[in-house]
Amino acid sequence: MLKPLRQFVNRLLQFARGHRGGLVISGTICLLSLGFYIPLYLIPHEKPVLMFLYELELRTLDMRFRFRGRRPPAPRVVIVAIDQKSQDVLGRWPFPRSNFAEMVDFLREAHARVIAFDINFPQPDQNSALQALRRVREEYEGLGPTKSAPFSARLKELEGDADNDQKFAAALSRYENAILGYFLIVSKEETASQNKQRVNEFLNYLSFQAYPQVIHPEYGKFFEGNLVEGISPNLPQFAEYAKNFGFYNVFPDSDGTIRRVPVTIRFQGNYYPSLDVAAALAYTNRPLDQVAVFFNPNGLERIDFGPATIPTDPAGSVQIDFHGEAKTFPTYSMADVVQRKLDPSVFRDRLVLVGPTATGIGDMAVTPFQQAGFPGVEVHANFVDNLLEGSFIRRGPREFLVDIGFLLLFSLAAGVLLSVLPSLRATIIVVATLALFFALAQYLFSAYRVWIAMFLPTTTLAVNYAGITSYRFFFEEREKRKIRGAFHQYVPPGLISQLLQRPELLRLGGDERDITAMFSDIRGFTTLSEGLSPSALVDLLNEYLSEMTDVIFRHWGTLDKYIGDAIMAFWGSPYPQEDHPERACRAALEMLQSLKKLQARWDTEGRPRIDIGVGINTGPMLVGNMGSSKRFNYTIMGDNVNLASRLEGLNKQFATRLIISESTYRRVREKMVARELDLIRVKGKLKPVTIYELLGGIEGYEGFKDLVERFHEGLTAYRSGCWETAIECFQNLVRDYPQDGPSGIFAKRCRDLVEQPPEGVWDGVFVMKTK
Repeated sequence: MLKPLRQFVNRLLQFARGHRGGLVISGTICLLSLGFYIPLYLIPHEKPVLMFLYELELRTLDMRFRFRGRRPPAPRVVIVAIDQKSQDVLGRWPFPRSNFAEMVDFLREAHARVIAFDINFPQPDQNSALQALRRVREEYEGLGPTKSAPFSARLKELEGDADNDQKFAAALSRYENAILGYFLIVSKEETASQNKQRVNEFLNYLSFQAYPQVIHPEYGKFFEGNLVEGISPNLPQFAEYAKNFGFYNVFPDSDGTIRRVPVTIRFQGNYYPSLDVAAALAYTNRPLDQVAVFFNPNGLERIDFGPATIPTDPAGSVQIDFHGEAKTFPTYSMADVVQRKLDPSVFRDRLVLVGPTATGIGDMAVTPFQQAGFPGVEVHANFVDNLLEGSFIRRGPREFLVDIGFLLLFSLAAGVLLSVLPSLRATIIVVATLALFFALAQYLFSAYRVWIAMFLPTTTLAVNYAGITSYRFFFEEREKRKIRGAFHQYVPPGLISQLLQRPELLRLGGDERDITAMFSDIRGFTTLSEGLSPSALVDLLNEYLSEMTDVIFRHWGTLDKYIGDAIMAFWGSPYPQEDHPERACRAALEMLQSLKKLQARWDTEGRPRIDIGVGINTGPMLVGNMGSSKRFNYTIMGDNVNLASRLEGLNKQFATRLIISESTYRRVREKMVARELDLIRVKGKLKPVTIYELLGGIEGYEGFKDLVERFHEGLTAYRSGCWETAIECFQNLVRDYPQDGPSGIFAKRCRDLVEQPPEGVWDGVFVMKTK
């Protein structure tokens, strides 16, 4: 358990050392991104210095709206517009309140479910006829009761007919679901000029419409929401008949675009709903006491709106899911309503928003869909529809976690990839990643109304890419060109790529490592060369060497050199390979298979056949650039290298083609099939070594099982001095396996020992007389 963990940690440390430059850059960018994220996305409005960056994120939100396109709203909300046509027909704004009375009566008769006013009525109607009648009546009443009595009653009757405020109040009294809007005042200067008595009278009505359920009110003191200094009220005679009230202020973002609406304010210790919330409650016939306002230490947490939840930000605002440009919602001129020119069915069971759309009367907003001329009343229509449908843009803790995940992915994870990938591939991956990220962000927004940050993650990946690519270009590519030039003749391209990714593994100069060396040689090359022309010999040799080199490279071996017709290769350096003995063995087996294919082609072409012997040994060897300062070669040296060369030569004496040492066999015995050949003492060495013939991969064990087991029986008898028994074993093998060279060799050796027994104690060791 601990060993794999240590190996993993060591590899991790090696990778970090080899790519410390790129990792430092990506780590720095990660810290900067996270450092920007908190003030930029979590509390952006408290950091004016970063507002420019936050506005860029808001522009990505606008872009997502435009890519998503227009969505038809549900047929619940309609608008009665105080438009230019209304001014042309009903006169200059403000209209007489009698027009509003006519409108309310018509909508009542049309069975409109709710009427919400995106305007307020703070002053009495400026009706010149009413004022004139009052002045005349006052003059007559000054003449005394006797003279004024006949005229005062008639004048009061005429005043009643001319009192537009009374008409409007009477119309409101006949309608049960009227929501009056009021305006918030955020400037102390404006409150100074207000009629305090009228404000207090309105508050007597408004205070009964505050949110009754406030959860954790102790945190309300941290709620900064909309800092309200005062309100612009409605006249008491209108407020008396309203079902509810709501403020209709909408505050743009710092770039002047409307994207959010406030849903609650705190005024004189109470929390009040917006016009949109009040209208939606009335439409769903849900009393205010079913609404709960939740606070936490950061501010407003949410508003439970019956079965739905309004996801607010700490300041009490909610993102609007706009449906499209202006007039996406059905809009009718107030003049047509007053004159009863419309089919009443268009208002049946509808929530009717009344507000100005004419230039110079109402505020024209900038929205994600429209840069100018978007009526404020339609902003409310969009959000009321959001409330009724329960469709809100989601931007909360879950989205914040997703944002942070992408920041980590685009900084740390991307930094690792950018540090190891080639520049072209890195560029392609970065571009593809950004495209997928944009597509994901757009999909989440369009399909689920989820708003994840785009600007900072995109910037993080772009800066990460630019920084690491620049660093690698100026500091790493020079070293890589040097490595590529030094090793392209020795190792396969894939291995060079690994070395370029982990240059710390390459230690130029002498270095002792555990390595597997392989030597191969052509049998009878001298005789072969005498029978061919020089050009034919060169062609044959080049074809053979090319094929064998390709096999070595496929198994990630390092080609040391060609020694005439011999090949010297090794595994385990310059790139460390834990399985280098297995790679060498499998390469040797594939070399023999490839040689069979070459022999078959040469036979059809009438060219001479060649055969080879291969020797493999594993052990500590000195590896590095050896030679002079003017000419050197990346090679291996040491006794274990010499043993591999001598094992290759032993194939001639045992009539084999592939011999491996005991040290190699111990490392591959779970993966390869081999039979023990002999115990030999090479020239110049006293200690004997055991050698093995490599037969194939472990997957082919059943095909070699009989041969291996019977040969081992004969070898055991041979070493025990039971040569007659050994002869019988080996002769039987020769009979059953006529092509098995070692069985014939040992049968002859045993016969020789019977005829001339060895002197002294028999130890079973075969002594090599030559190298």
